[in-house]
Amino acid sequence: MSSSNFLLFSLTLLIITVLLPIPNFASASLEEANNLLKWKVSLEITNKSSLSSWMPLPMNSSASVPCTSWFGVVCNADGSIQKLNLTSSGLRGTLQEISFFLLQNLTRFDLRVNNFFGPIPPQIRLLSKLIYLDFSQNQFSGEIPPEIGSMISLEFLYLYSNNLSSSIPSSLGALTSLNVLSLYQNQLSGSIPSSVGNMSNLYRLNLAHNKLSGPIPIDLGKLKSLTRLLVSNNTLSGSIPSSIANLSNLHFLFLDMNKLSGPIPIELGNLKALTNFQVSENLLSGSIPSSLENLSDLQCMFLQKNNFSGLIPFELGNLKSLTELALSNNQLSGSIPLSLANMSNLRSLYLDWNNLSGPIPMELGNFKSLNILVQPPARHAPS
Repeated sequence: MSSSNFLLFSLTLLIITVLLPIPNFASASLEEANNLLKWKVSLEITNKSSLSSWMPLPMNSSASVPCTSWFGVVCNADGSIQKLNLTSSGLRGTLQEISFFLLQNLTRFDLRVNNFFGPIPPQIRLLSKLIYLDFSQNQFSGEIPPEIGSMISLEFLYLYSNNLSSSIPSSLGALTSLNVLSLYQNQLSGSIPSSVGNMSNLYRLNLAHNKLSGPIPIDLGKLKSLTRLLVSNNTLSGSIPSSIANLSNLHFLFLDMNKLSGPIPIELGNLKALTNFQVSENLLSGSIPSSLENLSDLQCMFLQKNNFSGLIPFELGNLKSLTELALSNNQLSGSIPLSLANMSNLRSLYLDWNNLSGPIPMELGNFKSLNILVQPPARHAPS
């Protein structure tokens, strides 16, 4: 190619490049900003300073203003809103006036500790890039939108301490990237969907303080990354599935205040990482399995207010890390095993309201700060 032809080719290429349309990031950012301003107008703001920086943009202003000076707003390199964090901002209102279509680049949406109410709109599914969603400690009501199950980028979902009702959507099982699912302290009812067992990356599941019923799904035993399983204070029934013993990384197992029945599976002795085991206030029966001696890291074990019978296992004395042991209000019989004196870190021992007999081992008196309750408290006549 001659130098003149090369010069002509280069000039033509430059002209084409200049004339080609380029993405109008400024226009997109301005549209997103106006979307937030429209939402702000619908809100009652008790903390007047929280959104004071959210001001209408003058015609000649830079569209990057929301990215650089608006409270709680973080943008990506293209100037599009990427994170919205309005935690504890004194806001009251709904999500009806915000367009999720104009926030499709959002990866974090945090409204924790405000006073938002009303339903969570199904249009939230449009936030397909969202990784972190926290609407906890508000007054949201209605159902959890099944559409959230299509937000497959989600890793953290916090909806606890609201007034959400109806059942947990089985569609949430499609969130295989989810690390944390926290729905406690709502009004959720129905059963725990077995599809939760598909959340292979889940390490924290908190469904406590709801109105959930039915059995604990066997499929929860597939959640090999789980470190916390908290389903306290529901009306769950049936037996404790032995599949829970597959959760080798589990630290906290809270099944208390339900209607669970049957024995404690001996397989739970395989949970070597367990530090806190609570099954109190159920309908559990049978003997306390001696396999629990294998829980060498266990610090708290609460088995009170059940129907356990038989002897207190001698092997429990091998739990050297235990600080609290509550066996009150059962049908346990026999003597207090001398081996309990081997629990060098024990601080509280509750054995009252059983059928125990014989003396209290003198060796338990060697503990400097052990609180022992072996006899039921005195009954007081109503005044």
